[in-house]
Amino acid sequence: MSVTLKDVAAYAGSGVSTVSVVLNGKGVDNRISEEMIKRIYDAAEHLNYRPNMLARNLRRGNTNIIGFVISDVSNPFFNKLAKHLEAEALKYGYQLFVVGSDEKDERCIEVINVFLSLKMDGLILAATAGIEKKIKQLRNHEVPFLLVDRYFPKIDTNYVVLNNWQAAYDATEHLIKKGKKRISTFSYETKFFHMDERMKGYKAALKDNGIRFNKKLVLKVPFLDIKEEDMKENVRFLVEDCNIDAIFFQTNRTAIPGIMALYELEYKIPDKVAIVCFDDNNFFKMLSPKITSLAQPIEEIAIESVRILIDEIKNKRVDKQKSKTMFSSRLIERESS
Repeated sequence: MSVTLKDVAAYAGSGVSTVSVVLNGKGVDNRISEEMIKRIYDAAEHLNYRPNMLARNLRRGNTNIIGFVISDVSNPFFNKLAKHLEAEALKYGYQLFVVGSDEKDERCIEVINVFLSLKMDGLILAATAGIEKKIKQLRNHEVPFLLVDRYFPKIDTNYVVLNNWQAAYDATEHLIKKGKKRISTFSYETKFFHMDERMKGYKAALKDNGIRFNKKLVLKVPFLDIKEEDMKENVRFLVEDCNIDAIFFQTNRTAIPGIMALYELEYKIPDKVAIVCFDDNNFFKMLSPKITSLAQPIEEIAIESVRILIDEIKNKRVDKQKSKTMFSSRLIERESS
């Protein structure tokens, strides 16, 4: 059974209101004697009293908590992003609650509703693809929120994202400059706008460099749950039947099983097949050859996301013009290209 202010007051021999004043650090300001202050603190320590911070903050009209809906807890990108968001939120005196949606719309909506019921001061959402209706509804709530990594271009919201079109363009053009002309990639069974942008960037780079787009070199795969055996067969087909000389992996979900397939099939990297991967995974640096990758400025994304959200929380900017920030990636050239 939890210890209450009433229990502390009874043990210290004082009133509940006096205990509340002292434990809020205002005993001296209210001219409470040093002896009584000490007795109250001793009583609280003896009884192992822990204040209900959520209830206290709700009475004050805030919780100093930001909720972060993370789409995939197994994705190294989101793990790093959560770490930097937490560190940045702490600088402003806020705690970060992180809950995963597992890329499921129903779960994402459920978590958002839980965060709303807990009266969190603001939300950061790595939204799933099919929750546009929920995002529109959120705009009618007073709680500030921000979309990170993915967004809905037809809905006016705060967001901090990557320029995915440019990143894909840069990756593809890098391979072209290395002399590659039959560059394969994978498309995904998803409605995500940012994945469409990556495909558009890939196609634009081919066109601008005089290479005709060949739809046979683009294989569609699930966005989630890509089976290793299926990826191995995809890679074998692309190399043996389509005679590709490079692969641009647009996600880690395809990159990791795809690279493993290249090793198992004994296709030399980069001599037989050059590789560029989206997101800079530590795994890529451990391989031989090391993998060329597109690094996202994760720390900068986190800093800007928290800055925008805190500004909206503090200044009540819910109905004001939304902040829309787009960062650029950095291509890290290694041995695979």
